[in-house]
Amino acid sequence: MILVAFLASCVVAILFGMFNGTLVSVFRIQPMIATLILFTAGRPIAYWINGGATPTVESPLLGYIGSFIPGIPIPTPILIVIVFGILVSLLLRFTNLGLYTQTVGINERSARLNGINPVWIKLMSFMMLGVCTAMAGCIGVSRMGLINHETMLLDIEMDAILAVAIGGNALGGGKFSLTGSVIGAYIIQALTITLYAMKVSSTAVKAYKAIVIIAIVVLGSPVVKRYVLMLRDKLFTKPMKVTEM
Repeated sequence: MILVAFLASCVVAILFGMFNGTLVSVFRIQPMIATLILFTAGRPIAYWINGGATPTVESPLLGYIGSFIPGIPIPTPILIVIVFGILVSLLLRFTNLGLYTQTVGINERSARLNGINPVWIKLMSFMMLGVCTAMAGCIGVSRMGLINHETMLLDIEMDAILAVAIGGNALGGGKFSLTGSVIGAYIIQALTITLYAMKVSSTAVKAYKAIVIIAIVVLGSPVVKRYVLMLRDKLFTKPMKVTEM
């Protein structure tokens, strides 16, 4: 029964990913705006499906997903991240789809001129993102033991943005680093745990994260980069000596 529920959630997540991908690739809506639509409507849809209730889920198998598998000392979510990371790395390095995805991300116009269909690539990317989202949802349900449409994984999107930014990925698209994103996720989780250990309120934690996002975006802006390059040239470039004849 749990396996059927997981597969059903993957199918629904893929359809949602296809919806977002269609808005982005076909109708050329900004990705942040397109995903904001389902981000806003997702919890009300879950509320409507559950009839306003928060059903509990009692299954030993599901419980293992969010905690530990007996006999394995590593938390199951970390194992899932490792498996997904390896699969995505292999996909990006050794398949045409991975190569095309990186090409479209770096320069969509150039990819189109080389015979790559950016619409299809974006659709596939959002559909695969849907599978990852479904897996994250299953981990959330496993850890809470119930399906709470109001609080489960609330505000996790800010952590995702922070992880990507800290990992050295451009928020506007382009080259990316999967390893950097994973490292960024652990950094932001360590920051969150540290702030809570310091008895910082949940509202204040969001403010600290917002400050970090602003700092990263500003430091990564073209204006700051250009200024840093100019400063570096002034400090480390030696003036040419003119010798008299």
